[in-house]
Amino acid sequence: MTATTATTATTATRVVLGSSAAVLLVSVVMIVLAQRAASEGRALVVGALGGTTLAVVAALVAGVALIVLIVGLAWWLTRRSGFWPQILVRSAASLLAVVVGLGLCVVAWLGALGFVRYVDVGTVDGRTVMVAEHQSLAGLGAVLGYRDGWLFTPVPGATGREIDPDDGVVDPQAEFGGYRLELTAGRVTVRFGADGRNVLTAPRR
Repeated sequence: MTATTATTATTATRVVLGSSAAVLLVSVVMIVLAQRAASEGRALVVGALGGTTLAVVAALVAGVALIVLIVGLAWWLTRRSGFWPQILVRSAASLLAVVVGLGLCVVAWLGALGFVRYVDVGTVDGRTVMVAEHQSLAGLGAVLGYRDGWLFTPVPGATGREIDPDDGVVDPQAEFGGYRLELTAGRVTVRFGADGRNVLTAPRR
């Protein structure tokens, strides 16, 4: 290996390890913020993801970054070591990476049991109205609330109905989407679904 090639490889390794560390840090911060918002009865929302779903995605990203760090650091730290130190350290790192990978599979499976998507449906009195679409083994549901920055706050007085799978609907797309925001002097109403039969309403604040 020439000096130029070695320098390039070293630089690339440092970039990969540094990027992985940054991604891991951001993901952990995201999980902490999501849990803190949940403890306050709100949800941290980034794009269409938020709440538990956002925490699961962040955990998966953090896990992948951790695997890269574990394996990358093991190879990096033992690049000039003898044969046996390399074998022992790299084997241990690989085993740990497999354990983390199995943990990610469990997290992904648990995350697949339920999913929440957040949708902006309009603006009322300068505030963004948002609907949280819930899909889980228990059925489908929707929650009406307001988004302030990156935080979703459910409206305490909101009313609506759970979308029961027994309704005969097998496609969530038939129940969600097509949001229509209606305003009156005292209430905010959101109609949605293929036929507009699903309704969420809350006091106008």
